[in-house]
Amino acid sequence: MRVIGILLFTLLLQAPAIAAEPDALSAELQTWLDRYAVLYNRQDYQALLDMWDKDDPNVLYMAEEIDPPMRGWGLIRAYFNPRPGVQMLDGIRNRYTNVRAHLLAPDLAFASYRLDFDIKVKGQKALTSWDRVTAVFRRKGGEWKMVTYAEAPMAPLTMVRRMQQDKVPEDFDEFIKAQPPAIPPATPPKP
Repeated sequence: MRVIGILLFTLLLQAPAIAAEPDALSAELQTWLDRYAVLYNRQDYQALLDMWDKDDPNVLYMAEEIDPPMRGWGLIRAYFNPRPGVQMLDGIRNRYTNVRAHLLAPDLAFASYRLDFDIKVKGQKALTSWDRVTAVFRRKGGEWKMVTYAEAPMAPLTMVRRMQQDKVPEDFDEFIKAQPPAIPPATPPKP
């Protein structure tokens, strides 16, 4: 019984360190994603791909707009440079937030996060949207490298509802409270 007590006490002492690890890792990967966003937004795709693990032949990129997911360097490079020498976008702005990460192994991390983006493809109107994203990172040479990226948009009806809710002005609840009571509808006469 005493051994169990000592074991539990030891685990409880380690609990704060264990609990803090995902937060530190999430912050570390948020910093990584902030650098990734700068490169993405500059459309510096060569530097962006340098943040991936170049030694992994099975890298995977699952963009919401392309099916099936792209596996391997040939498809991923073609995604970022579909017409060599031709600028495809007038601009893009990616923002990564709400990073939650944990280690899968000492040199392997999984993260989920939110991507908000504004994009203008040449000859088209600009649009804005957001996605949920999951990614796997491998630590090499003391720095994280991406090996898997997967966008996971919500179902269309759920996403439209969320987008409509997000567009409601922040002061709308106060507006409702400030209104006089609604006039009840008239009761139709009974036949």
